[in-house]
Amino acid sequence: CSRDIAVLHCNKSTALYNLGKWREAVFSAYQSLHWDPEYVKAYYRAGHSLINLSDSYEAISMFHKGLILLNASADQTQVADFIAGIFISVNDERVFPRTFPPAYDYIFSAGFDALIWQAVIERLAQKGKWRSCLLLLSEKKELPTNLRVNQLSLKNLFETSELYGHGEKMQEVAELVKWLISIGAKVETIGVYLLHAVIRLCIK
Repeated sequence: CSRDIAVLHCNKSTALYNLGKWREAVFSAYQSLHWDPEYVKAYYRAGHSLINLSDSYEAISMFHKGLILLNASADQTQVADFIAGIFISVNDERVFPRTFPPAYDYIFSAGFDALIWQAVIERLAQKGKWRSCLLLLSEKKELPTNLRVNQLSLKNLFETSELYGHGEKMQEVAELVKWLISIGAKVETIGVYLLHAVIRLCIK
């Protein structure tokens, strides 16, 4: 009975989220968790609603709790969604909230396999969350050696001007591109514009 009520509140949260009513969506997700603290979908819905409210502190907490519950689960898609949620929460943050280091440490100590990391990186790239990809670049030695990202497009990376600064920022982007290509991203996905063609030539 408790799970059924939790599902109803979570479905309400999803509907409110799709209407752009983030605060109401969070409230309904919390109500869902009140009835069933182990209902993982409610953590996911709360997390994404909190991102839209710019509450990265609490969003990370929600994703982290949900990820711990999923740890023994065979559902790799859900696991990847929660890991990506944690990184999306901090993508635009200049100072990481206190909830991030514990979640970050947990992610890299859990030993997730290459398929999960592939899904995480491809999700981040698809959403244009390149700063999060730069975070993963700094931990590439902790990632599986057989990691591949065959479905990743680099075009958006070269169109995201806010990443580009002076000196070291551009160097970071170059290092990110080299790493992504080394694990399977295709140079051709950068695009066919003149500037992109020059970049492709330089990479080759």
